[in-house]
Amino acid sequence: MEYQHFQHTNNMAGNMMELYDGQIHRCPPAVVAALLDLARLAQNISATVREAPGSIAPRLVERIAALCNADRGAILLTTQYLAGQSASETLSLKKVFRHFALLGMSEEEALLLLPSFSLDGSAVQTSPGSPCWVMCTLPVSAPLTLEPAALSPDDTTTPPQFSTMPYHALLLLGDKGEDDCGAFIEKAQSLLPPVLDAVGSVVLTTLLAERVHELEIMTDRKALREMELLKAELLGTVSHELRSPLASVKGYAATLLRHERRISREERHEFLLAINEASDRLEVVINRLLEMSQLETGSIAIAPTPVNLLHLAREAIIAIEQRLSEPAYQERTSTAQERLRFSIRVEDENNQPTNVEPIIQADRSRLREVLDNLLENAINYSPDGGAVEIVIRPLVEPPLVTADGEPALQPAAKQMMEICVHDSGIGIPPGQLRLIFDRFHRVDTRLTREVNGLGLGLAICKRIVEMHGGMIWAESDLGKGSTFHVWLPMLPDA
Repeated sequence: MEYQHFQHTNNMAGNMMELYDGQIHRCPPAVVAALLDLARLAQNISATVREAPGSIAPRLVERIAALCNADRGAILLTTQYLAGQSASETLSLKKVFRHFALLGMSEEEALLLLPSFSLDGSAVQTSPGSPCWVMCTLPVSAPLTLEPAALSPDDTTTPPQFSTMPYHALLLLGDKGEDDCGAFIEKAQSLLPPVLDAVGSVVLTTLLAERVHELEIMTDRKALREMELLKAELLGTVSHELRSPLASVKGYAATLLRHERRISREERHEFLLAINEASDRLEVVINRLLEMSQLETGSIAIAPTPVNLLHLAREAIIAIEQRLSEPAYQERTSTAQERLRFSIRVEDENNQPTNVEPIIQADRSRLREVLDNLLENAINYSPDGGAVEIVIRPLVEPPLVTADGEPALQPAAKQMMEICVHDSGIGIPPGQLRLIFDRFHRVDTRLTREVNGLGLGLAICKRIVEMHGGMIWAESDLGKGSTFHVWLPMLPDA
């Protein structure tokens, strides 16, 4: 909202001459030249603030001083309410002013002049106490602060509300020719009023441009911090995942080297099996990292072919069952753990069982990888075993609607195929459902800390599904299981 207001104000300042189109012919040439100069200055504010921060304000006060033949000047800012107060009363509360621009004087000198003037009204003022000085106020306002209610951590539905923070800009101009200030005062009183609105617009636009620039810098810094945190998390996760299998390889290999003659053939065979398993784990870690990098950089492309989803799901289940039956897995599994049971169900549009085998156009190997990752996730987070079911059914993507509830104009609805992988495991905490598809994110609970993995499986699934023009999300009932939904178009987008 702040940025939109800045854009609006910048456009207003950029087209400043249009505001005076009806009266510009009545303005003195010096005022016309000043307005044109201010318009050009306003049009370049955004780029100037980025390239040379702090250069706009001095140029602004120099132009206004030149218009009135002043050799000293200042623009002071405050958010204090000024109407009805004298400058001495305002200054006695605390120092509420800060300088926006100074010309030939210091901020202290400018503040000492204020008690001679009234802060109420915008007319060009003179003061007997400061005979060679004029002052006028430029009230401006901008949406720069959040309402306190919008910052409530309990309210996640109400969008942030911006309130208007008044900025009062005071313009001071002076002439060092203290013997005869009449000409300067007369010129200031005649030439300043037509340009005050333009000066206020430049001040406001500059303030907003500086604020936007600050926010952009903060955003860049935040992005850098997040990147550094991601790097640190990556190094920590990868180090953890590499350390364990490397320690196994080194330990078994060192034992074989030291005690080769005293180790029986059967023990050597077990050691070699352990080394082989640890090497496989290392290969998985490295391949996952490489694949995620390739998916992120777009160096992997999908090659759609006709895919029978029922056959593909059967292959994935057979592969996972063979893996679970391996001795290495059986050794790590508690004898009290219930055996995992896998099943497949194919449904029609009415969610009724059907014998029709669903076929879509997709990259078979990549889609198989999605199923493998989802099944692996199901067994990892089902420590007590239970049922794991794959449900395949067609659906029609729901039509878009407008804000009035009317159907929006759109191409024909896509024919989609849904693949659901449901488990009866420990579930996912509600606060982590949005994060599980992020890179390196792993659900962290007391029951899941023993699960190995980089936290890339679901991120890879999401990227592959999106490359097919589909979408993936999860639903979960904590303690009762999770369901991962994959929607894929029957035909890839042309």
